[in-house]
Amino acid sequence: MNFNKDKHFEDRGSLYTIYDSRDFEIKFVQDKISKSNQGVIRGFHGDSITWKLITCLYGRIKLVTYDVDTDIKQEYILDGDDKESISVLVPPRVLNAHQCLSSHCIFHYKWSHHYTGPENQWSVYYNDSTINPQWNWDFASIISDRDMNADSLLNLQKRLDIK
Repeated sequence: MNFNKDKHFEDRGSLYTIYDSRDFEIKFVQDKISKSNQGVIRGFHGDSITWKLITCLYGRIKLVTYDVDTDIKQEYILDGDDKESISVLVPPRVLNAHQCLSSHCIFHYKWSHHYTGPENQWSVYYNDSTINPQWNWDFASIISDRDMNADSLLNLQKRLDIK
């Protein structure tokens, strides 16, 4: 689910709202920011309890989400310079991954539960053939060992007793 908020532009720059508690029944407890260089791919990560409200503050990213229960994949291009501020609400049991498409990008997300480390998250191989994220390979990609060596989506679904 995505939320669009208008931005106010003027000579000094822009002003916009990412989060307004009146829009959500979810209580968010933590904000996280990742800065990436062009080509960096992060994810697929998720868990069974955390909601995440994702926004690109600077640059341009491709965001891919994948619901492990329904096998629904969604793709978004989030641009920090867009005339609208677009945020994507990612529910529990939905994996998310993103790739920085611009020279640099800043990825902001609000969490409904505190981050307690990668050992308490699901990780799925960044280029899983079932998800088929179709990353942009026009530039060199940088991928963490965690994401490079993660298990497949099918194995995660078997462990969760979905398949």
